[in-house]
Amino acid sequence: MAQMIPLFLAEEETSSLMACQRVFRDLNDPLDCYDDMELVRRFRFSRVTISKITELVANYLNFTERSYAASPHLQVCVAFRFFASGTFQIICGDGINFVSLPASLKRVEVKNKFYEIAHFPGVVGLVDGTHIRIQRPSENEADYINRHFYHSINVQAICQPDGMFSDVLACFPGSVHDSRIWTISGVGMHVENTFSIGEHILGDSGYIMRPYLLTPYRQPISTPQFNYNYAHKRTRVIVEQTFRRWKRRFHCLHGELRMSPDKVCSIIVACAVLHNIAIQWKQPLLEDEVSDDSYPDDVLDFEETVGHLASKHYRDQFSIHNFSN
Repeated sequence: MAQMIPLFLAEEETSSLMACQRVFRDLNDPLDCYDDMELVRRFRFSRVTISKITELVANYLNFTERSYAASPHLQVCVAFRFFASGTFQIICGDGINFVSLPASLKRVEVKNKFYEIAHFPGVVGLVDGTHIRIQRPSENEADYINRHFYHSINVQAICQPDGMFSDVLACFPGSVHDSRIWTISGVGMHVENTFSIGEHILGDSGYIMRPYLLTPYRQPISTPQFNYNYAHKRTRVIVEQTFRRWKRRFHCLHGELRMSPDKVCSIIVACAVLHNIAIQWKQPLLEDEVSDDSYPDDVLDFEETVGHLASKHYRDQFSIHNFSN
């Protein structure tokens, strides 16, 4: 197990470590090897936060007192190093609840914070999808080819005004449309059944509009509709910025994950939980360069059903009432 140490050490440091084997440090614990700045650079978290997270997941780690057993800190840092750089394989799971939709009492605070952005009332969350590139899978390969012609997992996420995730769903192949994921997801049904009148999730034109899921006008024709679209866009940009920061913190999400789809989905969820922990515990975000891999909204040609016409009427009345001035 001592062989694992070079996984988070640079190559040049590995050779120098071998030349200095008589320096007796606990090399099985990375917290003894680096200062705080270097820990953040390598693992995206400070010494204190790594220790806190290790305590949270300790019951899920395998650790013995044998001479070469990987310490809990090492196991956590090995995972963090992969999430930060995507340079080696690790299997991870979930089990710590740091991602959840706001309860009814919390929604008032969330709606007020969203309203401060662009005066769009009643917003409880922002939904969008992002594709995580994967290697060509060995089974059902065609299902994972997205509309941009590469293999991916299509991740649905809902985010809050502070950039934290309140829901992440990472189990659908890249060919599945955002709107389809929302329709069959548990969170979609939860929002429909529990949101009060006047509470909304904002989505782009790739979603079918409902009174609880408001999308922009494709062709605005009046002042309220133009104002509605402006406020909608200024508010919804938060979820796009969140995806970029998420992938900047954990570079494995920006490159191609070369493992099975099931393992990729576990890694995505783990990185979402760690993203929320990083925000809650005010971890710095390094200004690493990550290109913008976003694409134009996948606009749907909606069928003019009775249900959709009713939703259009709701949006028209909502925009007149709130965006006439």
